[in-house]
Amino acid sequence: MTAFGADSSIPELAPENPEFEEYQESDISPEPDPFLDGHQIGLVPSPIELSYISDISVPKAASAPAYYDLRALNRLTSVKDQGTAGTCWAFASYSSLESYLKPGEDWDFSENNMKNLLSSAYQEGFDRDPNDGGNRIQAAAYLARWSGPVKESDDPYSTFSGVSPADLPIKKHVQDVIFIPDRADPLDNEAIKWAVQNYGAVYTTMHYNNTFYSPEYYSYYFNGTSEPNHAVAIVGWDDSYDRNNFSKVPPGNGAFIMKNSWGPEWGDKGYFYVSYYDSKAGNGSSVFTAENPENYEYIYQYDPFGWVSSMGYSKPLAWVSNVFTAKSDEVLKAVSFYTTDSNCNYEIYIYTDPVSGPINPAGPVLSKNGTCLTAGYHTIPLDSEVRLIAGQKFSVVIKLTNPSYRYLIPLEKPKDSWSSKARANTGESFISSSGSTWTDVNTSYANSNVCIKAFTNSVLLPIANFSSNITEGYAPLSVQFRDLSGHSTDRTWDFENDGNIDSVEANPIHLFSAPGSYTVNLTAISENGTNSKMGTINVLEKPFPPVARFYSDVTQGLAPLSVKFTDISENATERIWDFGDGTYSTAPAVAHTYSTAGKYTVSLIVNNINGTDTETKRKYITVSKK
Repeated sequence: MTAFGADSSIPELAPENPEFEEYQESDISPEPDPFLDGHQIGLVPSPIELSYISDISVPKAASAPAYYDLRALNRLTSVKDQGTAGTCWAFASYSSLESYLKPGEDWDFSENNMKNLLSSAYQEGFDRDPNDGGNRIQAAAYLARWSGPVKESDDPYSTFSGVSPADLPIKKHVQDVIFIPDRADPLDNEAIKWAVQNYGAVYTTMHYNNTFYSPEYYSYYFNGTSEPNHAVAIVGWDDSYDRNNFSKVPPGNGAFIMKNSWGPEWGDKGYFYVSYYDSKAGNGSSVFTAENPENYEYIYQYDPFGWVSSMGYSKPLAWVSNVFTAKSDEVLKAVSFYTTDSNCNYEIYIYTDPVSGPINPAGPVLSKNGTCLTAGYHTIPLDSEVRLIAGQKFSVVIKLTNPSYRYLIPLEKPKDSWSSKARANTGESFISSSGSTWTDVNTSYANSNVCIKAFTNSVLLPIANFSSNITEGYAPLSVQFRDLSGHSTDRTWDFENDGNIDSVEANPIHLFSAPGSYTVNLTAISENGTNSKMGTINVLEKPFPPVARFYSDVTQGLAPLSVKFTDISENATERIWDFGDGTYSTAPAVAHTYSTAGKYTVSLIVNNINGTDTETKRKYITVSKK
């Protein structure tokens, strides 16, 4: 994994889905109403052929009950009506996702937003009109790139709508989509039952023709060869469902319970039974899951159209990589990719500052390995965070190993009548057969990318902040500090701006012994860095106790006698004069008039923060009659 150059092994594209080729050539339109009982279908094939997906290890049928119905478990949302638009695939996808979130959360997601944003009217839209058909691969692309889901109330469904807001709040992050292997025979239902029990409703496909529907029993059995044309959701099963309830009797008992998107007036309040022996039902099945949108803040990706084609070498092993550039200071939390078959082993390597294609010779900064039980879209949280700096390149390198299927590189590429708007640049995606030499995908397949995404969160730098009970006082001054910092795990205090750490406590008390102006510095600390805040504490010199002293300009005379008193006290901040005749004053100098003859005792009371003092002059003023 140290050299970069042209890969000596030549990759090949997987054969295209023959159903897709036939569909493109025939330009199939929806069947006429007599075959649909006035309703609409809308499933179209994908370029990817997935019928090869191998079995997964799930509990055998004996571990599943003979009867199971999500309706009885409050695991389903209401039945919707797709109207005259070919949007069954969007409704089936959200039947699965909404069911997965119940009963804990009750959501109604917007099929309108999905069908419109995936149309050719949008830059990241497929080559389809808003009300044309679609499939699970397109739904997965829309959800995996975080275009949705959005609330139904934010973008209500309309069969005539072709425009939706592209900036509505995303209510969930779809980080995993499970692709269930097709059934090998009518009783090969273990994987579907496992998925229904563990995840809720399962997206699936069928061929619908009203000729095979029994309105008496709400049952359906098709044993023809026509390709699937409709998407519904499996919500349960009944192993004992009587085969005689079908308009044409199948070889044995048993039926899936299906949720349709033709409104609650159709079938059994929108539900119906499909025979285990139906030749098309139960294939093309998927489960859509979701997480809280707070799990990751940012997504790095080059594949808004998702999985368009598969590529591989001569053996079921390949190395794939995408190189991204961090938009800000962030931490890498997880990566995602598609696996093309069940039980795919993966090895993930994260490089920073790659210099040889996706590789830095210094080695990866993180690695992780594991196995994906199912084919589909998977998000793998990393065991530790990788710190990224704004503008820094980083690469996600993945070694994929399938049990046998050799086309294990999911690729987004331009495809006529499907994803013609796909675009890519050199230096973004790389592939290798050995991990030693690498090929830039875009040099071999123009405007093509490997389907790898990366998920990051902002780096939360600490924000230093503190308070104190006082900011000024006389020495010695004791001050209580409180650390109010955000996003920090530790701190240091320097109370006298001398570079020394005086405390690491959250709420220390510090004694300032001598007068002065002190700069207090708090440094908040986290694994992402440090931040400091400074403040000032003013320590004043404590004044001496006051000494009361005063004099007057005269001490005797005839009534009325005017006397001017002057305060010459030391260290006084306040005073009270008592003139001996029942009158008082607080002025530092005052002229007082004695109207009545007599001998008057005068007192001056002064104080400051450190005490009080009084000077009293007895019979100090003598006032005589005229």
